[in-house]
Amino acid sequence: MEPIRDQLERAHAAHVSGALAEAEAMYRNILATAPDTVPALVNLAAILSASGRLEEASLLEARGYVQPPWDGKPHKILATCHYRLGQFDQAAQCYRAWLAEEPDNEIARHHLAACSGQGIPDRAPDRYVAALFDGMAEQFDHRLVSILGYDGPGVMRSLLEGHVRADRSHDVLDAGCGTGLCGPVLAPMARRLTGIDLSQAMLEKARARGVYDQLIHDELTATLQQHPAAFDLIVMADALIYFGDLGGVFDAVAGSLRPGGRFAFTLELPPQDDDTTPGFTLRPSGRYAHGARHWTQRLVERGFHIRRSESIVIREEFCQPIHGAAVLAEIPAASP
Repeated sequence: MEPIRDQLERAHAAHVSGALAEAEAMYRNILATAPDTVPALVNLAAILSASGRLEEASLLEARGYVQPPWDGKPHKILATCHYRLGQFDQAAQCYRAWLAEEPDNEIARHHLAACSGQGIPDRAPDRYVAALFDGMAEQFDHRLVSILGYDGPGVMRSLLEGHVRADRSHDVLDAGCGTGLCGPVLAPMARRLTGIDLSQAMLEKARARGVYDQLIHDELTATLQQHPAAFDLIVMADALIYFGDLGGVFDAVAGSLRPGGRFAFTLELPPQDDDTTPGFTLRPSGRYAHGARHWTQRLVERGFHIRRSESIVIREEFCQPIHGAAVLAEIPAASP
């Protein structure tokens, strides 16, 4: 059999000459016999990525990155690649090593819990959420919308249509507003539009949109508890994925809504959602997923009536859809 080095040289020559189909076939032949050959993994990934085959390309890139030597490779990226490959034990080892180097790093701590299943918090710690989104603020909109296919504003527009009038008569709270993507959708409904977020960097992006009357830098549950019967509409787009049991946050929402007020939110569903599914789980992604029985029960327990519930795709992750639900609930109006 021809040595791997010689096969790589021939494949590379075809690659740089533009004979991409031929080069692809050669790289695949190499990987069929030597699946951990890094140059073949990386170069085949480049060919696939350029032709739009992003799912397989990302897998090959991850396979190439996790190969030794590991010196100089950041634990964070190694962990992400192992997660991408479904190697959660190895990802946990990387997060554990990262945490050993940076004991106060909340991102490493939270994802270690998510990948290991040990020390799972009741909700994502405030410091984790703030650090995560402060670091993502500059590229957040482009990454979430253009790359991950997120359409929270469109989901909210559809969910609220026919239920909340766009007559600027409502006090509206965008809880977990982030960069304010939903602000332009909510502004026509709002007499006063307030946004809350834990990330100061994200709030600065929201401020630049010029649609919010007030922006609050705080944890959303605490803010809700400080504003009893203050809002006609509370929106949480992609915010509940950082909470475990939803009872506490639903309590806070119920107390902050006026009679007849509405609560619109999205959440992530577990891959399997039936009678055997736990109420909520912290997935290796670091996000919580909630079974329908859990959020339905928690709403009903707090006096909400469910007006609409729709299955949605929240975003893509590694080119695969992440399924969720969009829900509109209402606190009954006071009896005459």
